[in-house]
Amino acid sequence: MIPMAILPILSLAKLKNIDASGLGNDEHKRLYDVCYEHGFFYLSDHDISSDLVRQTVDVSHSFFQLPLEKKKAYGQDKQIIYPKTSRGYVPLYGETLHEDVGPDPKEVFDLGLERPLSDKPFTGPNLMPDDAVSPGFSASHYQLQREIMTKIVPPLLRALAVALNLEADWFAPFFDDPILIHRTIYYPAECGIAGKHTDNGIFTVLIQESLPTPSLRVFTKDAWIDAPCLDDTFVINLGDMLQLWTNGLFVSTPHKVIHTGSSSRISIPFFIYPNIDSIIEPMGTDETLNSTDIMLKNFNSIWVTKSGAGRARELK
Repeated sequence: MIPMAILPILSLAKLKNIDASGLGNDEHKRLYDVCYEHGFFYLSDHDISSDLVRQTVDVSHSFFQLPLEKKKAYGQDKQIIYPKTSRGYVPLYGETLHEDVGPDPKEVFDLGLERPLSDKPFTGPNLMPDDAVSPGFSASHYQLQREIMTKIVPPLLRALAVALNLEADWFAPFFDDPILIHRTIYYPAECGIAGKHTDNGIFTVLIQESLPTPSLRVFTKDAWIDAPCLDDTFVINLGDMLQLWTNGLFVSTPHKVIHTGSSSRISIPFFIYPNIDSIIEPMGTDETLNSTDIMLKNFNSIWVTKSGAGRARELK
């Protein structure tokens, strides 16, 4: 078992280095070990501008500082895709990530990949504030989204495949029209909370606002540890869907947020899912799972039964 006092740091530049025969390097071995043991790590050398990150954090703060009625104009009830709970603004105490913790004191704005309205779940247009309401909000988030989906997601999927001793492009057919839940979260000063949970997708790319006090907590196999902000890194954590796909080989790790800092906090997670109609066959089994069913079950657990996100009910 890898000793864990702080999350490991992996280099995306090194993970991109796959030779012509499809073999990886020591960084892929480290990726395998981290995913097997903990499912959480920092990603460095990702080639995304720190100025863009700061700008997107700043415009997110500005949006959440708007009067409540202006924010509610973009609420879930105004959305036209299914499920409505996958897009839009959510006020304080509007989401429950763990049943025992109850509704979280945080605000949320969810968006996804801009698509024409569709019969497929989680697929359709975003309802976004324009610059007259929240200057730069839409442009910054869309630019950052494009960067994440082009500079991080494809090479990280290839790296995961190589780490699993698969062909580098093994995941590619499942991600030619992926689903993205792109979220910006506002934690109020001194009292922001996200209840303990696991994420539901393949993996999450998390951008934390650079603040001196750690707020994110991760449960390794030994104990809860802090995941502080490290300059020029993102946090990557695996989701339940990858745990299912690898038949439990790679783990989705419980985590929570307890924000006690004196200023408010923004975090921007990108929850990465395969194509909505993907059929997942857990490795080494004859079982088949439908990605749509997995996603809808999770959204029902969060928004309808309020039992929590991912494997929250297992986390006492």
